[in-house]
Amino acid sequence: MRATLIATLFFLAVPVARAADAPQTAGRTASSDSVIETLEVKREEIKAPEHESLRFLKDHRVFVRAQLDRLRTQVTREHTSTAEILDARYLKLQEMSAAIAAAQDTVGSDEARAAQQSLLCSVTELGKLETTLDRMDSLLVDERARLLWLEKDFLGHQETALVIVIRGLPAKDVPSSISIAEEGEITHVPLSDADRASLAKGGIAQIYHEFVEPRTHALQVKLEGGAWDTRPASVITLDAPRDRLTFLELDLSSAATTLSSLNSRVWYR
Repeated sequence: MRATLIATLFFLAVPVARAADAPQTAGRTASSDSVIETLEVKREEIKAPEHESLRFLKDHRVFVRAQLDRLRTQVTREHTSTAEILDARYLKLQEMSAAIAAAQDTVGSDEARAAQQSLLCSVTELGKLETTLDRMDSLLVDERARLLWLEKDFLGHQETALVIVIRGLPAKDVPSSISIAEEGEITHVPLSDADRASLAKGGIAQIYHEFVEPRTHALQVKLEGGAWDTRPASVITLDAPRDRLTFLELDLSSAATTLSSLNSRVWYR
């Protein structure tokens, strides 16, 4: 910047000296061609840098790198979880699964040992065989106990439900559908050609399976289609025990002889 200032002052001083010498030169060259020199001093236009910040970063890159080296990235993760109550049935099933695996290993080793013993040569070997049979009998007892526990667990978690199945068909005027009504709620179950063919061959078709209240139910069962629309419905009364599966079987082949009721059979599971 100092050098630029000195150069500017130098150029500004030159035109003053030229102007002082101008009259003498003009007097001496009055009879000849005059030469006029004109000097102009212009300020040099310095273009501003496009990115001042880049020049600053370049001049101070050592300082910037030192500051960046002091930065550290720290990530903290926190996991929260809550304890949940585990059903004791799952633990019981796990214990039973381990007992079954141990029993299978025992039976497998006994079978391998029995395959190697092709001939029983002494009373001692007979005693070993008897011990093996006793052990297998004990395993069968444990297996029976596990099956009983599973059955009890299955029956203990049942809901009160009603299942209605039908069998047989009238000799004539085969119905197109069956309606089941109770306390204003009506369910219509159509009979397809496949259902009729299966019933004609002695098969059984399920037409209803719903959860019901554990009480006495009065169902109105009516055959629909053709001449059956004019015949009254059959009223069937049954009890639905709590946490039991109630099955109601309807025999449609008796509908042609009895107009007011159908032959039915009830059993529980």
